[in-house]
Amino acid sequence: MNSRLPQRYADRASVNTIREVFDYIRRYKGKTFVLKIEDTLIGHPLFPLLMKDIVQLHDIGIHLIIVTGTRATIEKHLTKAKINTRVVNGIRITPKSAMPHVKLAAMEVVQTVISHLSADNASGIMGNWIRARSLGVREGLDYQYTGYVEKIQSSIVHKLLGQNFIPVIYNIGMNATGNCYNLNSDKIARQICLDLDIEKLFFIRAQDAIPTSGLELPPGSQVHPNGKIYSNMDLDHVDFMLKQNKESLSFENLALLTYAKTVIDQPKGVNRVHIIDGRREGRLLQEVFSSIGGGTLIYGNQYAHIRQATLEDIPEILHLLDGNIKKGNMIIRTASDIKDKINAYHIYAVDHAVYGCGALYELGQGWAEIGAVAVNDAYKSKGIGRGLVQYIIQAAQKKHIKTLFLLTTQAADWFFEFGFVWANPSELPQSRREGYNPERNSRVLLLKL
Repeated sequence: MNSRLPQRYADRASVNTIREVFDYIRRYKGKTFVLKIEDTLIGHPLFPLLMKDIVQLHDIGIHLIIVTGTRATIEKHLTKAKINTRVVNGIRITPKSAMPHVKLAAMEVVQTVISHLSADNASGIMGNWIRARSLGVREGLDYQYTGYVEKIQSSIVHKLLGQNFIPVIYNIGMNATGNCYNLNSDKIARQICLDLDIEKLFFIRAQDAIPTSGLELPPGSQVHPNGKIYSNMDLDHVDFMLKQNKESLSFENLALLTYAKTVIDQPKGVNRVHIIDGRREGRLLQEVFSSIGGGTLIYGNQYAHIRQATLEDIPEILHLLDGNIKKGNMIIRTASDIKDKINAYHIYAVDHAVYGCGALYELGQGWAEIGAVAVNDAYKSKGIGRGLVQYIIQAAQKKHIKTLFLLTTQAADWFFEFGFVWANPSELPQSRREGYNPERNSRVLLLKL
């Protein structure tokens, strides 16, 4: 019997993954993603697979707008032409002599992207849908033919999306009289998010997401299981990063965090910004269809939160408790048991998926019990259980509970971290003393509030 447990848990994890994917498909079908792709990825062996993944998103009904980065390709063409340009604060000063080479580089990149889309039976279309203006002279420095994005011709882009095209937008914009300017692709992506109704913005690049090494960690932000990158952060965490790590973050990471804050922090802003490494196979799909992902997620809405359970959550609660019951860590609870005390239960939800639960059973006279704390096996060691217990303790304090207690067979050491101490069954309130099972011999822990 025991030899089959690992396979059963593996099957359960696979089923949960499939459910999670279907949930995301339902949520994002008909929504629009902006994908800003660095041109340095084009020569990478996995670039064709990245493009296949992009087409798969398109095939399930997600609208896509691709913005092509061209910095490396421009550098290649300018070097070949023996034209030197300056880059000041991340902005290339573009002389008139460089513009033909900038345009040639832009066309090379966008045509490569469209050819990959076409190879996977998707219709990419390029066009000049950006109204731009010259940066002009700033602090005595003439930026010549370098410009900034004034607006996106959103009606044209909307029409193309409705016709099942994937618009591919490059780094050339025109002013009202037809003059062309070299633009920053990251800023183009930002402006698209400001001018259109966008669900997600992806920065796909040839390096990892926001690193943790050498940076001060914002309180409450989450680190990816590999320990090398930030998994997700909200706008408060972004503000912390921009303030506390300004000297340690690279210029590019500073810029992307700033752009993320700009597009999220508005009344109808983008829900989420993702920074991912395009050199990792399947990273885009992992980021879209997994709550853990593989890059850095920046969000403005509540990504992972604890809420009051509802009757609709009962199947998920039973599923979470089942593994612990079979291991002998918990007593059996039926759907009827949970229904009768549904107001005691709290849920840890990532998007619409339930990954943890816990209950606060009020017994009167200042007593309450913590119970039914369970976390999905695939998401343990992510801080979910800790967050639930901390939340329940805070909820007990708000209800003016004087003493919290719990019964456990194996998790006593973990609960000590929250301030619980050893106790005897005789110290329990009368209703729980009478129900205490000496054969189970559960350990009793108390917490005075």
